[in-house]
Amino acid sequence: MATPKRPITEELAKPDNAFALGSTFANLLTVEDSVLEAKGRDYRIYKEVLRDDQCASAFAERRMAVTSKNWMVDAASKSAQDVAAADFVRELLTNLEWDRITDKMLYARWYGHAVGECMWATDGRFVTLADVKVRDRGRFVYDDRGALYLHKAGAPQPVRMPDRKFWAISTGADTDDSPYGLGLGHFCYWPVFFKRSDIKFWLVFLEKFGQPTAIGKAPGGRLEDVGFRDKVLGALRAISSETAVVVPEGVEIELLEAARSGAGDYEAMKDAMDAAISKLIVGQTASSQGTPGRLGNDDLQGEVRNDLVKADADLVSASFRRQALTWLCEWNFPGAGVPSVWRETEQPEDLNRRAERDSKVFALGFEPTEDYVRETYGEGWQKKAVQAGVTPGEVADELAQEFAELGAIAALKAGHRSDEQSIAEAAQYLANRYQDTIGPRVQQLLDYAEEAGDYETLQKRLVAMLEEPPPASAQRAVMRSKVMARLMGMFRAQR
Repeated sequence: MATPKRPITEELAKPDNAFALGSTFANLLTVEDSVLEAKGRDYRIYKEVLRDDQCASAFAERRMAVTSKNWMVDAASKSAQDVAAADFVRELLTNLEWDRITDKMLYARWYGHAVGECMWATDGRFVTLADVKVRDRGRFVYDDRGALYLHKAGAPQPVRMPDRKFWAISTGADTDDSPYGLGLGHFCYWPVFFKRSDIKFWLVFLEKFGQPTAIGKAPGGRLEDVGFRDKVLGALRAISSETAVVVPEGVEIELLEAARSGAGDYEAMKDAMDAAISKLIVGQTASSQGTPGRLGNDDLQGEVRNDLVKADADLVSASFRRQALTWLCEWNFPGAGVPSVWRETEQPEDLNRRAERDSKVFALGFEPTEDYVRETYGEGWQKKAVQAGVTPGEVADELAQEFAELGAIAALKAGHRSDEQSIAEAAQYLANRYQDTIGPRVQQLLDYAEEAGDYETLQKRLVAMLEEPPPASAQRAVMRSKVMARLMGMFRAQR
């Protein structure tokens, strides 16, 4: 059997876009960005793009979506040394204002990479991190080994920076050959360029078609007079700013109206570019456009897509753990596991939906455990206590008695509803025979109203009518309706 070959440990496919640095052995890598190459590798072009209102608001929204999340530090294991290392890092990040540093390092998403200088210090026992100063990324270059070089003022060549001094982030590139990455500024450059060009032409349109052009007509012979012509032009210019003008004698002024109206094309172009910028930065357009107060499909879209928030948080946390935290642990806690730094980016569970699901499962005959209830709904819950000495049979009898009482109450309510129905039918019986009951009284009332000459006489007659007993026919009709209501109630109960 042939002996397997030893693995090849050398790096064979190094990037080939490097150039030699003077007489040294360093090969510096060039930026693979078509926009920066055309602009002389000047990152200020992307800073100018970020001045756009849509870019600034959307990118700030994306960064704040990360820094607004709580950050956590977890020990690598439960060993005393790993827990001590985690406690040290937790206190360190609290003193460092970790959200502020995270916000600045997240600009790597816009420019492609970010560089933070670690300001190391000692307290007599540990090596600590006093601050992280995020530097201008345009001053740094990388060689084909990943080492960092700094352009210093007055230095003829970039100066090699020491190891374990700078924390660098690279993102957006499709290969590892470019440590400069490829940021959102590269992709937003053309939408912002088109938007600004569109607005420039839009302003020209508004200036040209916003108000009519004044035309002055004068006799042809007088146009040769320079002074007269200047007076006419001055009067025409005054039309745009004055409420009244004086024109030379013999001059007629007309207003030339523009034939074109509306600016829908320019506005549509601007909205399309804003939508493109929002999609590039926050992954959707609902949070920055559309109906105020609503984000479209809330299940699919949020202010910033949650997967982007998680990716940004992991980008900063993982790179910081891999570089600065690893160095700190090796200096202060040799052999300890490097703690994890992360942010709570997961959306909280909807407990109402969970409760509905648990109710359905309970209806199938399954009972949740006390541990499940506390873990899901928090502390403050305990299982309902059963009275001492009560057997399952007694519990069943008690439940049966409760159900019987509920049945009696339901029957009583049904009886009340039956009585109400009987009363309603009696009222209907009387209404159908109103001539026998209230017909004479109504006719008497109408006669009084016609005969009375004033309100005082009418009032006296009404008082006298109320004192009179009702007719015998009306009394008999009411009695018959009562008997009918009782009979109908009895028949309904028997049914």
